[in-house]
Amino acid sequence: MKRRSNRTWAVLTYVPAVTWAIISLAPLLWILMLSLKPQIEWNSFPPTLFPKDPTGSNYMSAAVNSPIVTYFTNSLIVTGVSLILSLLVGSLAGYALGRLSFPFRNAIFMAIFSVRMIPALLTVIPLYVLMHSLGLLDSLAGIILVYTATGIPMVIFVMKDFLEGLSKEIEEAAMIDGCSRMRIFFTILLPLVRPGLAAAAILVFVRTWNEFLIALTLTSSDGMRTIPVGLRSALGERMGEIGPMAAYTIIAIVPIIILFLFFQKHFVGGLSQGSSK
Repeated sequence: MKRRSNRTWAVLTYVPAVTWAIISLAPLLWILMLSLKPQIEWNSFPPTLFPKDPTGSNYMSAAVNSPIVTYFTNSLIVTGVSLILSLLVGSLAGYALGRLSFPFRNAIFMAIFSVRMIPALLTVIPLYVLMHSLGLLDSLAGIILVYTATGIPMVIFVMKDFLEGLSKEIEEAAMIDGCSRMRIFFTILLPLVRPGLAAAAILVFVRTWNEFLIALTLTSSDGMRTIPVGLRSALGERMGEIGPMAAYTIIAIVPIIILFLFFQKHFVGGLSQGSSK
């Protein structure tokens, strides 16, 4: 009886999960197949999922006939630099807010977290004015500065919870041995919260890589555009070229897939540990 109950529970659990996975992956599979189809199969009727004559010409066309290499490079630079800065500053701030006692600590945390509640649309004009006054419009430095500022609260929110859950005896023992707080943080505490760091890194990376509105507002030239803005521009110019546009989309999401595959264990473990505290 108990075994039958376990089977029923397993079915009730896995069937919705598998169904949701299929629904989520179906559009991605469709775009991937479109990117491999030759032009004659783009609008064939009845439509087919798998290409009859797979080709890589769509990827070549996307790379040659658009500045996708520039867009991709810009996205890598902007995302990579802002991610490193966000993790560094956010982790240190999470340590201070989670393990140190000082006046208005909770108020400061709530103020930082409240920034995440403000819709991005409301910040576009102030950010534009600020970047214009700093001379950072249409520059990667300006985008990096904004992305770092928006990524830090997310890192603080994740890392504070993890660091707060560590035993204080670990830190006290290290201080007795003569370690400074900075050394304790980087050599002892940070390795212990690696799952949380990985979870924060993936969340910030995905958000930064996919961000569109701020990048569109702060850039005006092809040389400074990121992948999402470049994809929007390409869609407007080459609307009828379904294959190259599908290839463009696949190229844009490849880094996210690779990152998640490499850090999936840490990401899931980090979210699980964070939710259990």
